Amino acid sequence: MRQRNVFGQSGALVQHPERQARIHRHGSMIFLGQILVLGSVPIFDFGQNRAPPLFVIISLSLAIATIWSLGYQRLTYMLAGVSLVSCVWTVFFRTLEPGVQSAPLLVFLVVMLFCAYLCIRQAYKAGVASAQRIYCGVASFVMLGMVFAGIHCLVHDYGLGEYRLPLEFEGLRNIRWVDFIWFSYATLTTAGYSDLVPVGSFSLTVSTFEGLCGILLPATLIARIASLPAST
Repeated sequence: MRQRNVFGQSGALVQHPERQARIHRHGSMIFLGQILVLGSVPIFDFGQNRAPPLFVIISLSLAIATIWSLGYQRLTYMLAGVSLVSCVWTVFFRTLEPGVQSAPLLVFLVVMLFCAYLCIRQAYKAGVASAQRIYCGVASFVMLGMVFAGIHCLVHDYGLGEYRLPLEFEGLRNIRWVDFIWFSYATLTTAGYSDLVPVGSFSLTVSTFEGLCGILLPATLIARIASLPAST
């Protein structure tokens, strides 16, 4: 007979072992989903200042599917409802002032932060196969790049900090939504090359924290993989 979920002596719910094993095998799909989102950026880039609604919807859908695959069904339903309201807001209120238009971006950041946190938690959890730990860790790294891209965009929209194009580009074009994505990953990976330059203490602080995350997350993940026994 299959074991059912039971409550332990402490009252905590013990998950079915087969279900837990199934959850652990979703790492590769989570990683491929994030690569799909990142690879689709050039498809949606037509020189817009703001991210296209379809790109936001795809990103939110994959993030919510990731949360569901990790076994957090109630959280999935809640975030799916909030995301649906955000998408409707984007469609019907796209002509409003930038401060109001930033509401869907805030929802996007909240969902992506939850998704990245749960993937990091899965990567650092004991009893997870090494391959799945790596997949979830790398997927969370990609998600953090998107999260920081959204934060940079909010900082720019609300005037908390300033981002400028290099002198050779000034006057030729405006800052686009993809500039924040490329700048974010250039900072997160510490590659350092980008067509965007942060100006002001707040934008520089956000960039500094992103650079630290780009160094500390891989280092601690490698240490965790080395210290925990692999689960087959």
